[in-house]
Amino acid sequence: MSRVLEPRGRWVRFAAALGALVVLAVMAAAAPASAHAVLEGSTPPPDVVLATAPDSVSLSFDEAVTLLPTSLRVYGPDGARVDAGDVAHPAGKGQAVSVHLRSGGAQGTYLVSWRVISADSHPVSGAYTFSVGRTSAAPVAPDDATNKGVAVALGAARLVGYAGSALLVGTLLFVAWCWAEGWSLRRVRRLAAVGAGLLALGTVADVLLKGPYDAALGFGSLGQGRLLREVLGTTYGHAAIARLVLVAALTLTLRLSRLPRLPVGVGAVLVGVSFALSGHAAAGSGRVVAALNDTVHVLCASMWLGSLAVILVAVLPLAENAAAVVARFSALAAVLVLLIVASGTYQAVRQVGSWAALGGTTYGRELLVKIGVVAVVLVAAAGSRAWVRQQRRTAGSTRILRRAVLAEAAGLVVVLGISSALVATEPAKTAYHPSIAANLVLEGDTVQVSAVPTGDRRMELHLYIFGKDQLPTDPKEIDATLSLPARSVGPLPVTLVNAGTGHRQGSIAVPVSGTWRLSVTLRTTAVDEATGSVALPIK
Repeated sequence: MSRVLEPRGRWVRFAAALGALVVLAVMAAAAPASAHAVLEGSTPPPDVVLATAPDSVSLSFDEAVTLLPTSLRVYGPDGARVDAGDVAHPAGKGQAVSVHLRSGGAQGTYLVSWRVISADSHPVSGAYTFSVGRTSAAPVAPDDATNKGVAVALGAARLVGYAGSALLVGTLLFVAWCWAEGWSLRRVRRLAAVGAGLLALGTVADVLLKGPYDAALGFGSLGQGRLLREVLGTTYGHAAIARLVLVAALTLTLRLSRLPRLPVGVGAVLVGVSFALSGHAAAGSGRVVAALNDTVHVLCASMWLGSLAVILVAVLPLAENAAAVVARFSALAAVLVLLIVASGTYQAVRQVGSWAALGGTTYGRELLVKIGVVAVVLVAAAGSRAWVRQQRRTAGSTRILRRAVLAEAAGLVVVLGISSALVATEPAKTAYHPSIAANLVLEGDTVQVSAVPTGDRRMELHLYIFGKDQLPTDPKEIDATLSLPARSVGPLPVTLVNAGTGHRQGSIAVPVSGTWRLSVTLRTTAVDEATGSVALPIK
């Protein structure tokens, strides 16, 4: 069997594209990127005690957010809602959210509960309290947890969509570039038709489930008009509509006697773009490069898996020149793998950000599993390419190839499942809340600082004081304050309570995320004191 290779110029263009992708990835990775919207400030701020009730409550985020009908709710001291329900973007600012309060608010503690949709299509929520006149027992926060059944169904819908993309896009690209004569086979066209059906089904189910998922509702809210309008009015919804149009357009190619490369290629790229605009690439800095990167990732993965399906279903059983067709794809597959690895590396850098976040978050652990499965798939792929290099014609060798391709395809299906979970998981860069530990030497005493995250913009602070003899000691006085120099906020006092000999404990709740400075002042006598500071990254 002679090995069939594409013209040399084509591989030069592939290599140039790969090099450009890597350069763009490095440039984009150098800039900070965020995926989920982060609350940067609020009016009134958390834990403040006001003399009179405010007219409204407003929040500000680090990026534009999409609103739900119940995105911002305020509960009075008696637990009843006191907001007017007119949630809006004040002055049209997408990063700000406000709601007016009804007049005649009672004295006591109020609860502000919020749930908005970030630019990457994921809901983010939180709550805080403020008081009017005096503090009282805080109202109970509403349950804003995402419905688990809806979340699982949404993940399944995305998996169906990814599988449909692989069968439709992968089949069309494989036939257009590696096996033009295969388009005359009925089973090849059926494979593409099944892919079109799965992609359409997954997309429709995705849109129907997204509204209840965003609003933390159950299956009973499927098809509600207000939820559908919320989804269809976002970039996520626009991408889904465009994907359905593309499915319809690509389905028309099933009636053609010959597949045109350029229209098929453009349609496949646009399908990849529709997926890129429905996930983490749509948020944070470097969105254009991120969307380009995700498009390449989805497109190459779809072609890889779809091509394997065609090889198993049609090439090996029916093609007279099966070895030549597989050899042609093998040469192309090497480039696909390089592009997938390059684009996947950029995705990991952008969404994880640090080694600690890789092992300390759900997203990071899922990503590690995906990398492990991909490594196994590459071993199976290496077996397939070894068969091509040896160019054997025996039946036994064909069985070996079929097993290797089947293992490769099965592994990629698992990868698609993990990818569906990753799309629905908060990226490690924003989910990771590191603990802080540091030592301050003040007037000969050592203060051990320990700050552990307890929620969004909240930490539990512990100060352990040791004398020169390294034994716990109680100073005459110890104080702590917080400041955010980058925004000229503070100093804000931190209330410390005595938790034992040489141990002070306090709770930190800040209105704005950022790298705060914790200043600790130790007084040993009426006139002797010393101050030290520690940086606290608070998310």
